[in-house]
Amino acid sequence: MKKLHVALDLESIEECEELLSKIAKYVDIIELGSPMMIAEGAKSVSVIKGLYPDKEVFADTKIMDGGEQMSSIAFKAGADMVSVLAAAEDSTIKEVISSAKKYNGKVLVDMCAVKNIAERAKQVDSFEPDYVCVHVGYDMQGKGPDPIEEVKYLAGIRAQTAAAGGIKLDTFEAACQANIDDIIVGGGLTKVTDPEDIAKKMYDLIQKYR
Repeated sequence: MKKLHVALDLESIEECEELLSKIAKYVDIIELGSPMMIAEGAKSVSVIKGLYPDKEVFADTKIMDGGEQMSSIAFKAGADMVSVLAAAEDSTIKEVISSAKKYNGKVLVDMCAVKNIAERAKQVDSFEPDYVCVHVGYDMQGKGPDPIEEVKYLAGIRAQTAAAGGIKLDTFEAACQANIDDIIVGGGLTKVTDPEDIAKKMYDLIQKYR
């Protein structure tokens, strides 16, 4: 089933709580973004999971090293899923996946800044992560590729697919039509004047493709 995933690249738990009070009912996955993980740490995971126990809470840890230790911190705090960078060493990615199994959690491998996505996706897919994600980084949005187009490089992998990087309401249906299992929306929900209205419209759109 396709999932609507909100990326909360905010800097305080209070900001997250306020926004989620408006949109949580429409989303499947709540991501505590890297800015939140740096500003508030694992505490933010515990607070948001406590408020929304029925939602998947994703800690965007972007692990590059220390796979077991870093992922364990997030899982112990209540995270259902963590991210590890595809650019990391194979051993680091494998450690994160092993840690996830210990805590009955999930792993998303983030392809951000990877040059040969198709080749690396096949390599990391053999480690059996839950998701492989094409990701146009924040600093590249508007001048980089379209993540909805880049998902073609994930064709044939076993893992579920995810896409992130500038997806907004006007491109959301195209994302629903593409081979994307986890559609990640950041600024398209966090930087709009009426996030509740936009979230409902996205929810209604994705329902047609489930």
